[in-house]
Amino acid sequence: MSGEMCPAVAVPQSRAGRREAAYRVLGSLLVLGAIVWTLALVGFSLAADLLAWDVRFAYLPAAEAVLEGRSPYPALDDPILEEQKGYVYPPQLVLALLPLTPLPIDVVALLAAALMLALTALTLWLLDVRDPRCYAAAALWMPVASGTVLANVSIPLAFALAVVWRYRDRLWLPALTLGLAVSAKLLLWPIALWMLATRRLRTLAAAVAVGVGVTVVSWAAIRFDGFRAYPDLLARLSDIQAGNSYSFAGMAAAVGLDRAAGQVAGVLVGAGLLVAAALLARRGEAVRPFTCATASILALSPIVWLHYLVVLLVPMAIARPRFSALWLLPIVLWTSPEPGYAEGARTFGPALVAAVLVAAILVRPAPAEARATGAPGRG
Repeated sequence: MSGEMCPAVAVPQSRAGRREAAYRVLGSLLVLGAIVWTLALVGFSLAADLLAWDVRFAYLPAAEAVLEGRSPYPALDDPILEEQKGYVYPPQLVLALLPLTPLPIDVVALLAAALMLALTALTLWLLDVRDPRCYAAAALWMPVASGTVLANVSIPLAFALAVVWRYRDRLWLPALTLGLAVSAKLLLWPIALWMLATRRLRTLAAAVAVGVGVTVVSWAAIRFDGFRAYPDLLARLSDIQAGNSYSFAGMAAAVGLDRAAGQVAGVLVGAGLLVAAALLARRGEAVRPFTCATASILALSPIVWLHYLVVLLVPMAIARPRFSALWLLPIVLWTSPEPGYAEGARTFGPALVAAVLVAAILVRPAPAEARATGAPGRG
């Protein structure tokens, strides 16, 4: 009888073994495909003089203008704003890039793209992701690819989010990180409210002090050139780009509604997410409040480009450190029109992808929630 039982046991074991082997092969193909695709994307973009678009056409020209004693900011009627080639950030980014101005532009572009890829990998590593398939899937995300090719601040901001989360119960490291990030681009300001909701008051106060201090010093370094007109520049940029982006304003424009209606919708959704973050934080949860606060970043921004969605890599990595089909979802955003402007029904694609990712994390935040739940931080 024992001889008859052996085949019955061996068959399911054999099937399980074959299934596991198939998964390993598919995982290896995913990793290899991501490497080949990333190298091809970087190489093609470099050959076409498109790699590090923002560094190439906005950041470095602004840095050169500062070296020549001119303002880094374009006039409100400058056509480069329409072409997305105008520098529209506070001065600290320009000042940081001054040492790179003597280098050949292609060298700078390669350095910038390499930095973006390294920061993406380091973001996952900081969040305890060790599954190589997750790294491969992230490299194939359209938001990551867009952030790499453009070499703008989106991937560094996602890295900043990862640092804030990883070291959230310390004082100065998250404070310095958030202060520098928000001072460079206001996009991450809802994370300050997350700090408030989780009673990290000293960290929040230190972050505000860092942000204000860095901003004042950087403006002083260029003699406050463009300071008074800066709010008008941001308003002009919103007028030009909001309706063509993937923000709520862009979605409203896609269905023929006034842009203001979309902005109101974005404020309502963003405010709702921040309220949810506060309520969940009061219950002692960790992952879900941070996820809601991160999602509110996208809802509250008047302009949303595909690379903005890279911030969702952070809650995704926190809640899903092991590979699953959910990691592949943002790849569908490659169907977006080139060069990334919102267009027709596809304007709603990024919002739908973001909604599915966020909903999946909120419905089932484990296993990270089990590790991270506890009393609010002491920062």
